[in-house]
Amino acid sequence: MVQCRQLMTSPLVPVSPANPTRPVGQSLLQIVPSTACLRCDVCCRFPERDSFLRPFFTSDEIRGAVAAGLAPELFPTTEGAQVDLVTNPAGEGYVCPAFDSETSHCRIYDVRPLDCRLYPFALMWDAERAQVVLGWDTKCPYMREAPSALVDQAADAVAQWIEQDERVATLARYPRLIGRFQEDVIPLRTLAKVTERVQDGKTRIRRQALSIEDRGRLESALAVTAGFQEMPLAAASFAYHYIWRHRLTYTWAELQGHLYLFAESPDGLFLALPPLGEGSFDQPIAEAFRVMRDWNGDSRVTRMDNVPEACVPALRALGYEVTEKEPDYVYAAADLVDLAGEAYRSPRAACNRFVREQGGVVEPYDRRDRTACLSLFHEWREQKQRNGPDDWANALLDDAAGAHELALSGPAELGLTGVVLRVAGRIRAYTLGLWLNQSVFCVLMEVADRDIVGAGAFVFREFCRQALAKGACWINTMDDSGLPSLAKAKHWYHPARLVPNYVVTESRR
Repeated sequence: MVQCRQLMTSPLVPVSPANPTRPVGQSLLQIVPSTACLRCDVCCRFPERDSFLRPFFTSDEIRGAVAAGLAPELFPTTEGAQVDLVTNPAGEGYVCPAFDSETSHCRIYDVRPLDCRLYPFALMWDAERAQVVLGWDTKCPYMREAPSALVDQAADAVAQWIEQDERVATLARYPRLIGRFQEDVIPLRTLAKVTERVQDGKTRIRRQALSIEDRGRLESALAVTAGFQEMPLAAASFAYHYIWRHRLTYTWAELQGHLYLFAESPDGLFLALPPLGEGSFDQPIAEAFRVMRDWNGDSRVTRMDNVPEACVPALRALGYEVTEKEPDYVYAAADLVDLAGEAYRSPRAACNRFVREQGGVVEPYDRRDRTACLSLFHEWREQKQRNGPDDWANALLDDAAGAHELALSGPAELGLTGVVLRVAGRIRAYTLGLWLNQSVFCVLMEVADRDIVGAGAFVFREFCRQALAKGACWINTMDDSGLPSLAKAKHWYHPARLVPNYVVTESRR
């Protein structure tokens, strides 16, 4: 399902087939005729409840939408926010609460927000995060067939309209109206006045999009950063972040002799790791929070994630608020391979049963296994979702699809190694991991057919056996994402350590 930010064009206003462009709402040109919008089966629909493309409303637009009938509870704040989506009553996924799925009309059309009035044009940052651009969204079926001359004409008019002082002031006040770079949005015009105004007064820092070529840069910085050496968190790795590029926009910058890894969600910008580098981090952290405040305003998204325990005393002494999050689970590698004693009776029995009943073969992962592994992932996800209506768990499973696809597509480039488990010639489990340092190996992802008893336990043990043979003393299996079922599974193997992980924010006192 394709997601878009469009609300329907009014079907009551006639449009010339020869030139569908017409003024709507404060002289903003609308290029798509109503007849095309009413036939569209993609707009206003979203596969995820928290889609970053859901419409953003300014404070004035929120008041107008509420007056037109939307519930106030649909907006997290009245100071400008993306609207909460609702379950699609006519099919899968979610829809904008203003969308009437029976008629394909917008219930608040006359007061729809700027974010929707612009569509199929969109505002976004360019790939280098240097300029605000106007583009057209290739997800719009009508635009894929529209004459290029018509698109150019409309783009000129819309760009001029946006660069008027009133709209520039609005975008400066609500920079979240400017989306992150999307490869399926074709840039048409650079918006110089908007760029200058949005950046005016902000801390000047050149952020560059994280690419596969930056792996060495990040790993070198991690290697010299205090707190990430002896028992590092799983987050202290390139692949841990890079595989989530479909959900977050990652950028990096160098300031004060440190490397900053930023991530941007629909709610704003945050620091994915503490500033990386040698020496004191007092000034680099202060600078990072200044950059985030400038970008986010008073949004509570401003924070520093994945902070190791060794940094906590100094951060508290500097006046920051430090909150513990879910820890990483770490095991003695030899214990996971031997599975000896009463404590490991259950996982040992699961492995023995698998060997007795299935007799599978473990082989190194090869990129040619990608299609079969992805097919297994979708089977596994459906198996897990049959367990019950856990919205949070299901959302995590949906998000994980993109991460698995990216990891399976290029493991070597990401520093990953993996194995597959074949049963009767078919791949029934796979797992991928990476080295955090010379003695700690991290299992980054694992999928196993839940209908084959012991398949997961067996492939996990054999993967750990290979890591132990290559020098691993410890196995990190990451955190439990706050899921009781996942926590139970991780405790099944009796972790030797729970490595603390912290989130840091500025004091609000």
